[in-house]
Amino acid sequence: MTINNKTLATLQGLVSSTATNEGNFRTGMNDVLAQVNANQEGLASSVNNPQVITVLTSGTTYAVPADAVAIYIRASGGGGGGVRFYFASADPSDIYGQTGGGAGGDTTISNAALSLSITAKGATNGGGFLATGDSGGFIQRGRGAGGGMSSNTIGGNSAYPLINKRSGSGNLVSTYINSTGVGGKSLSYSIGAGGAGSSFGSSSGETGQPGYIEIWVW
Repeated sequence: MTINNKTLATLQGLVSSTATNEGNFRTGMNDVLAQVNANQEGLASSVNNPQVITVLTSGTTYAVPADAVAIYIRASGGGGGGVRFYFASADPSDIYGQTGGGAGGDTTISNAALSLSITAKGATNGGGFLATGDSGGFIQRGRGAGGGMSSNTIGGNSAYPLINKRSGSGNLVSTYINSTGVGGKSLSYSIGAGGAGSSFGSSSGETGQPGYIEIWVW
């Protein structure tokens, strides 16, 4: 251990030795104050800035670092699958139907000891409507993982991009937990899949983006 780059024994000789003089005492105390200030600045930096930022896209459990004092979590449901539009001709107004893509899956994360229980809903089935039923934090509908792009079919031919439309995004739910008891806890979670794109023949809409969980640790 050093104090302002001096050993403890050196500082004791400057400050607490019976043979010290006023000049040496002042030098030793200045070293102590400089080290205290450096320690405080380092502590402030570690408290004010997250030490670990993790994005989870697979798996089922996350272990919070043992020395953590706070966590911030953002969970996103999966995006909706791309829609298929059907046209009778190459005229964009000559649409006669559409088939919605699949719904995005829900993302969840929980820990009973922390009273943590988040559900972030996936997008509804490709129509661009925003899902409801989220819980466990601050809810932002349609702000999560993106939906898939649409595809087009004209008399069985999918080569005409008459309508380009992206399906609805998953919802985003966030929460902050500030507690010394958060360190070492195991969080259980599941990631919502992106919705499947609607298909017809050899062409299909894009698959929605999968959900995710973002964890910031202090």
